[in-house]
This record gives sequence, C-alpha cells and structure tokens, in this order.
Amino acid sequence: MTTPVERLLSRLPNAMIRPENADAPQASRGAGDESVETLRNSSDSGSVASSPLDWALIYARRGWRVLPLHFVRDGRCSCGRVRCDSPGKHPTTKHGPKDASRDEIQLDHWWNRRPEANIGIRTGADTDIVVIDVDPRHGGDESLAELAREHGELPATVEALTGGGGRHLVFKHPGGAVRNRSNMRPGIDVRGDGGYIVAPPSNHASGGQYRWREGHGPHETTLAEMPAWLLALVTRGNLEDANADVAPVAEQAPTAPAVPMNERAMRALAVMRGLRAHDNRDGSRRLFAAASIAVRFDLDTNSALATIREYLNGAPTPREYSDPDILKRLHDAERTCTRGEALNNGQARRAAAPSTATPNTPPPEPFRAFPVVALPDRMRVFVESVAAATGTDAAFAALAALVVAAGCIGNRVAVLVKSGWVEPAVLWGVLVGRSGTTKSPVLKLVTRALIDLFKAARRTFTDAMKEYVRDVERHNVRLAEWKKSQRNGPPTDPPNEPERPIERRLLVSDITVEKLGELLEQNPLGLLLSRDELAAWCGAFDRYAAGGKGSDQPAWMSMYDAAPVTIDRKSGKGNYFVERAAVSVLGTIQPGTLARSFGTAEREAGLLARVLVAYPPDRPALWREADLPDDVAAEWRTLLEALLALPPAVDEHGDPRPRLIPIGQEAKRQWIEWHDRHARELVDISNDDLAAHYAKLKGACARIALLFACVEVAAGGDAVAYISADAMRRAIAVVEWFKGEGRRVYGVLAESKEDRARRQLIEWIERKGGSVTVRDLTRGPREYRRDPERAANALGELVEAGIGRWEGDPPGPKGGRPTDRFQLLSRGGDTGDGDETPVNARNRAGSVTVASVAKPTNTGENGDSTKLENAGAVPAT
Repeated sequence: MTTPVERLLSRLPNAMIRPENADAPQASRGAGDESVETLRNSSDSGSVASSPLDWALIYARRGWRVLPLHFVRDGRCSCGRVRCDSPGKHPTTKHGPKDASRDEIQLDHWWNRRPEANIGIRTGADTDIVVIDVDPRHGGDESLAELAREHGELPATVEALTGGGGRHLVFKHPGGAVRNRSNMRPGIDVRGDGGYIVAPPSNHASGGQYRWREGHGPHETTLAEMPAWLLALVTRGNLEDANADVAPVAEQAPTAPAVPMNERAMRALAVMRGLRAHDNRDGSRRLFAAASIAVRFDLDTNSALATIREYLNGAPTPREYSDPDILKRLHDAERTCTRGEALNNGQARRAAAPSTATPNTPPPEPFRAFPVVALPDRMRVFVESVAAATGTDAAFAALAALVVAAGCIGNRVAVLVKSGWVEPAVLWGVLVGRSGTTKSPVLKLVTRALIDLFKAARRTFTDAMKEYVRDVERHNVRLAEWKKSQRNGPPTDPPNEPERPIERRLLVSDITVEKLGELLEQNPLGLLLSRDELAAWCGAFDRYAAGGKGSDQPAWMSMYDAAPVTIDRKSGKGNYFVERAAVSVLGTIQPGTLARSFGTAEREAGLLARVLVAYPPDRPALWREADLPDDVAAEWRTLLEALLALPPAVDEHGDPRPRLIPIGQEAKRQWIEWHDRHARELVDISNDDLAAHYAKLKGACARIALLFACVEVAAGGDAVAYISADAMRRAIAVVEWFKGEGRRVYGVLAESKEDRARRQLIEWIERKGGSVTVRDLTRGPREYRRDPERAANALGELVEAGIGRWEGDPPGPKGGRPTDRFQLLSRGGDTGDGDETPVNARNRAGSVTVASVAKPTNTGENGDSTKLENAGAVPAT
C-alpha cells in the first residue's frame, strides 16, 4: 500500500522534490520544470501539486519541517478571534513551531482536518535554512538597497513573494546559533532557530497569495550561502549591544588559529560597518567601539589604523580624529577587551556581562513643558488654574480643555484648508498616567461646566416630557371622539399627534456605536465622549456586531472626520444614518493599558494615530487645599456656552450643517511654511506608527487653529469669519509640542523591560535635581534599596550610554574622601563642553568592571536632536 507522499511524488517532476543536499547536479529546466506559479495554477491535478497538503508533502520531502497555520476566509482568521493580531499566520498546533514535522502521516492528519490550512516552514538549524524577511511597508526595500550599496548585491537564492508584497530570501543555515530578530534594519527581520515563515501557496489577509518568485523556487535554484557581511549582521545580535559577539564570521566559519592579517582586517571592518552610524556630537563612542573591535580581532597597530580609517571614511564622525586620537582609543580598548578573543579557534566569546543588562535602545527624549503661553488668554488662565488646583502638569489640563472646546464647537463650523480639504472641529485626546497621578481630577474639573449644563438641560427635558405625557393623554381623548364621529358623520382628518421632545445632549459616556447613532440623529451638531478609563472605549469596538461579526472601528473613523455613517440596529429594526457624525473623545488611561488597548489591529487601522496624547512624568500627588477659583470656573463655563451658541449654516432642507471657515492670507502663508517643513520631517520617519501619527497632525493643526479662532470671537458673540494669523501661529506651537510628545510616547510604547527601568531611573534622577550619589539611589526606588552594587551598576550604565558622567564632590569641612556623584547630562549625550565620559568610568562607583564596546545612542528620531530644540515655542510673526 502506497503512502500519501508516495502517491504525490509519483506525479511530480524530480526537480520539485530533490532534497537540497542531494549529490546529483541540478536538473536543467525543461518542460517538466515549470515555475511554481504555473504548477499551482495548472488544472491538471494529476501531475502537479494543487492543494496545501500536496505542497506540505513536497516541502517535507526536501527535508523542511512543516506545520499547519490558520487560514483567512472572508477577510477573517480561522482562529475565530475578531481582532486577531496575525490573521492566517499563527500555528494551529499547541506548541507552534516546536510541532513542525516531516512525518507524512502527521501532515496527512493535519491537512485532512483543515484542508485549507496555510503552510508554515520552520527555520533554523534543523531545517538548514535562515530566512531574511523583507517588509516594504516598514522600509525593507530601502534598507536592503542601502545594504547592497554598502556591501554589494546579495547572491541569487531561493526567494518567495509574500501575499502582503514582501519577500522571503532563503539562505543556507551557517551552523552555530542564529537568533530570530526583528528590525535588524528597518523592515528587515531574521527568521532563524525556532522561527518559521508562511510558505506558498498560503493565502494572505489582504487577499494576496504567497508564491515562489519565478526562477527562484526551491525546485529551480539552490540555496545560497550568506555573504560574510550579511552573516555578520545576522549572527551578531543587536548591533548596538556592547556585549554582543563581535566576530560572527569567525563563529560561523572555523579557521586555523593563525588567521592572515588582511582577512582579520576584512572581518573587523565588516563588524564595524554593522555599528549604528548615529552617535553623540563628537562620535567618540563609535570610535571607541571600532577600536575595541580592532583589538578583539588582534589587528596590529598599522592594520588597526588603516581599518578604522577605512570605516570612518564610509561613516564619518562629526569630529575629525587624528592618528594619535585613534591610537589613544586603541590603548583604552586594550584595557577593557581581550586581544584576539574573536579568533579563538574560530569562536567569538561573549564579554563578561554586567549584572544588569545594558538596554539596546536610547531612552525616549525628555518631556518638554506644554507651551501654555500659546493658548488663547481665556483658555490659558483656566488651564493654569486647573494645574495649580490639582498639582498636575499643565499638559493634562491643556489637552482636556482643547478636546472639550472642540466638542462644544462640533458641526457648527469647519475649516476650509483648500478646495476639497475640509477639517471638522473634532479632536481625540487621552491623558496617560499611572494610577494616582491625579489625572481623573483634571478630567472632572475640565468637564464640570458641561455636567452643570447637562443637568440644566435634563431638567428642561424632564419638564417637557411631563407636558408631552399630558398632551398624549389629551390626544387620546380627542382621537377617541374623532373615531366616534367617523361612524355617522362626514370623514375628517384625525387630530395631530403631539411631537415627542428631543433631549439635547453634548456630553455622553456610552461608547456603544448603536446608542451613539441614536444620539447623533437627535443631536446633529455633534457629541463629546468623556470616559475616565478610556480602555473600555477600545474594548467595546467589537461588542456591537450582529452575530459577533464586524467591528466598530470603521464607524469611529467616520466620527473622527465628521463623515457619513450608517449604523445597523442590533435588534434588526432598521438603521441609523448620520450625515455628519462628529464625536470628540476625551479620557484617561494607564501606560500599560494604552499599549494593550491599542494593539496591532488598532495601530494598523490608524486609530491610535488620531489620538493626541499627554504623558508627563509622574510627580507626587501632594495635598492641596486650593480648589479651582469660582470666577475662573464661571469664565470657563461662559466660554463653553459661547462656543455652543456659535451659529451653524443651514442646508436646502433646513438641517444644520457646518459653516466653512477659510484660512486668512497671512495665516495661509504660515500654514504652508509649517506644512512643508512637517512633510519633510514625515518622510524621514522609519517608525510606521509614529509616521501615521505625524500624518494626522497636519489635520489636527488646522482643527486647533479653527478652535482658537472660535475662542477669539466667542466672547463677543460674533460669528467666525476666517482663521487669523494669530490663531494659526498658536496652533502651530501647540502641534509642535504634540509632535514631540508623540515621539516620546511612541518611544515609551516600544520600550523593553530594561529600557523602561532605565527611563524610570532617569526620571527619578531628574526629580532629584539631576545629580545623585550611589547612596542616594540605595535610599530611593525600591529595587535599589540596600544594594549599592546594583545602584552603582545602574548609574555606571547611564555613564556608558552618554546620559551622565561621574563628578567628584570635594571633602567636607571635616575632611575625608571625595564622594563620586552622578551628574545627568542633556539627553543628547555629551554636554558639548569638550568633556568625555572616561572609558573606565564605572570603576569609580564600586568594584564592578565591564569589558565591553561603548554603545552609541540615538538622540531623537533618526538621531537628529536639532529638530527638537524649538518644539513648543510660539513662532514669531
């Protein structure tokens, strides 16, 4: 009896099923060796692979371990999760890639249970492949082209085209350990030991299909070996990690102990080129890292000088270094590195690691004070008073005030940026802070006036409903009399029914789309959603869905743009149609909840990109006797009432619509100048989430300018005629602050556990005035208490990262030893005064020593700190 794979293999060309390590030469392409695309599309299932099971058996025959993955049907993942983070890409088996198998009976069992299952191929040493995953949506094509310019083109190898437009470049496994890595370069991931890829002919969530690139299928070409420079990048780990292996080529390609000097220099240069080019102002840390590499590869003085010079020619430092400068760095590196350790029988040994892992990424840029001076005077006074009354940073009150004002304006006006580009007065904002940071009291004070207005409107509505009930009773009596009159008398029209009163609403807290649809039909001028804990907002996106299908996200996207939205009622009794569904959103959230609530699906949909964030550093919530002054609260309520009274336009049916407000001539000049500068910054951003946020800030700037223009005229009860230059100037200053805050918050969201601990330590030092001793730290945060060694290590790592430096306190009046004091520098690294962090700086604060390469850090987006210097300043006219 034949097995499933034997039945299949008897129908397939030999070239398709040749194991990669077969000794026979590759068969030439002929009539039987069509491309996989042709094979997959052929209708002759008797001679070609036509089902996922067929392909799984083919891959297994080649020696690749295969596993079943969920598939996509009607745009949704077969796992059943409505908000699946990786539709059609995650395993159906319990242990994921660990279950991958070459056993034909197992494969037959898996795909008989799920015939449509996508195919996964395990990567790593047991399948002898490593895959370079190139994602063009995250800049992968550009990164690959840059690597090719630096090191040369990649050799032709097996290559698949993914259903999402990316590429899988399949290489032979070099032996040794190859870790899975994300973002080796922007948009380039490595799938190594224990990883897996989605293989042809699997289906992608976008509707596309994975396929082998013509001429590059596993039956058409052989796997190539990675060139030395790619091997160095793939096996080195994080390129910025000072304690990573610095000789991956040696690790993967055993050589005789006596390696020729020119070959050592080539390997050392390949590793140097993997160092991040961005450094602090003078490039000293990167130079020291290059010198350490030269020592570890045992280069003599002349070779080391020549190799470092060649490296610096391709990646120059801001400061030009002379040969004596380089020799000094080599001498320093000799004290911290083991000479020739990268050539120890072909194995690179890992340097002694510090007791606390050094983070791989720079901390997010420092928090900058909100430019309160840019707010119109009436808003500024209120924001400053709320901040003083609650003991919170003014950023919380400022963002809350902006969103509340936008909610009051709603569909009354909109800004006409240019023909075809209209921005409504809708803002979404979230106050981010840990529990106990007094963000909820800020929300209550800013919305208290609206609650008072709501209670007054509620009383009026209650009285109107009482009168309506009486009118209904009187109508019923008249209706009964009319029915009697119709028996014998002439026919007449029935009495008119009383009209049910509509409750006028602005402030809402119910986040179900069905309820909002009802309220928006009754309140076409817009609504303001205010929730103390905004996590429920994201959590309810899939709650309203007939039969558990669908999502609320599209409806919310329409509400951000005040666009038409149709909402089917859950009961099946018709639907709601709102022509201009304008809903502003304001709430609070904790940092960890923010990252969980706005997951991959929400970020890819652009939901988080639309949200303005304020996340000031924690400060102690000290007791405050003062409250918001009554006159300030009354003035704020008067301003909101004036915004609510702004007159809208009326369409041909008599329904309200927003009046379109143009941008004044001088304001337009400011807008264009800022818009183009902002667009140039946007192009340089590699982080997709941050780039999406930047893109939405263009519209937010126009919306805030409209808001300020309304505030300008609201006091006199006038209608807004145009956006003034003053309003635009203020809006630009505010949006520049939101840009910096967005960079900071998105950096926080991307933090590892170690990065978060480092940031929190820096913020603690800042609260202490920027200068502390080891003893201070052992009396501070709980994790460092009574542990001077850990405290010394943590401060020493900040010194190594260029974030601080050691200074000596002079002895006191009674004499004694000087005290080592840590001084926090500017976040850009060096202070610019010519001082440099000593190579052995950590040795001053304890007995711990670390032999490691100095690690470059980034000063901001793309390493450019100069863009941030004027953020928040009000531009001059």
